[in-house]
Amino acid sequence: MRGLALGLSLVALCWTAASAIAQVAYQPEFDVDAVSVRGDGGTETRLDVYTKVPYQSLRFLSQDDGFDAQYSVSVDVYRTDDEGKVQGLVRSRMWDRTVEAPDYDVTQADTLYDYATQSLRLAPGSYALEVQIEDAASNRTFTRELPLAVRAFDDPVSMSDLLLADRYDVGQQVIFPNVSNAIGTDRDDFTLFYEIYADQTQRLRVHYEVLKQNRERRRPEILRPLLGLPTKESEEEDPDFRTTETLTVQSGRNPATLTLETDPFGSGEYVFNVRLETEAGVVVAAASKDFTVRWMGLDEQISDIESAIAQLRYIAKDRDLRAMRNATTPEEQFNAFQSFWEKRDPTPGTRRNERMEEYYFRVSFANRNYGRFEDNGWNTDRGEVFIRFGEPDFVERHPFSYGDKPYQVWYYNRIGRRFIFVDDTGFGDFELLVPIWDERTRM
Repeated sequence: MRGLALGLSLVALCWTAASAIAQVAYQPEFDVDAVSVRGDGGTETRLDVYTKVPYQSLRFLSQDDGFDAQYSVSVDVYRTDDEGKVQGLVRSRMWDRTVEAPDYDVTQADTLYDYATQSLRLAPGSYALEVQIEDAASNRTFTRELPLAVRAFDDPVSMSDLLLADRYDVGQQVIFPNVSNAIGTDRDDFTLFYEIYADQTQRLRVHYEVLKQNRERRRPEILRPLLGLPTKESEEEDPDFRTTETLTVQSGRNPATLTLETDPFGSGEYVFNVRLETEAGVVVAAASKDFTVRWMGLDEQISDIESAIAQLRYIAKDRDLRAMRNATTPEEQFNAFQSFWEKRDPTPGTRRNERMEEYYFRVSFANRNYGRFEDNGWNTDRGEVFIRFGEPDFVERHPFSYGDKPYQVWYYNRIGRRFIFVDDTGFGDFELLVPIWDERTRM
């Protein structure tokens, strides 16, 4: 399940220029990540900036021996104040990249990327990082920005930022950074990498915790007073993963890893927390890392074409459903189904239809979590709301108590709606209090 590698010499953060592992359903123009580590000279800070550029974001030109694309990466670092306002430019760096492909099909692959890294020396503090990619052939530019909190490493014990890795080769001492901080559910596992810096040999306790964000957060129970019920104190949710390990660190640099299986984590947004303590329980360092688990594939979600068509009723028009249901042969039915989704493919010309994948992921999730008696989860009120609008921003759960019917409130701040589900039977048979499009669902 997990492993910890310590006492190794400095790990070279390098990896191959192209990866054939499809990670996420949504593919941005490029990904960027930045990690504070201790420099080789002692307590100074080095910022490692990683970029991951999809081949499809580049324009390849024909050459005598294949195709190549050229692009530049520019990094600007701005100091910010306590409120996050930019104070001024403190560091700039630019470098060029050339990507080679043996044939045209490779240039169009949606699973290949060019990876690069550059290092900057920065004083500890708050910064804003701006990274720009410019394609030489098309002159297109793409820009990403992210805030930075650059660490200091002058304490007796300190730690680097956390880095998500696709894998870590202990024998070769090579790490393969993830960069996008997104894990596909088709992966068996993923690895967290970081470094511990100590001024002497000692034993430490490392506490690991993974929390899912935006699903079970609670907000003030504003509905209970409206229903004439007393308010209740909300409780903190249990983490999705938690473990503690004791380790011995040597004087100097100590690389460390934790490898987790992907399967226990459903799709969604997570935060990885790591805390270092002395044997006496004194916290000496801590770090956090946001990451995403994204669902991949359709094989397990569509069991048969008839069910897949029936499950379209939340988004398909009646004429589309009739065309699929009334097809005279299985081939015609499948072609009508395929045509429906081809019209809604956000990335036509690729082998994946991300919108279709997302829809049937929601159906599968609803079936696993909201089923009742004779109904599959997708056919319930909670299933319909989840399929239509996705995961709620907040959920209030009010289990059975004396004088109360169990009920839940799902908040969708992004569309200004909230939906109340009441369990009249007490057996998990939650039904909407008012219809989805009723004006009373507005916040």
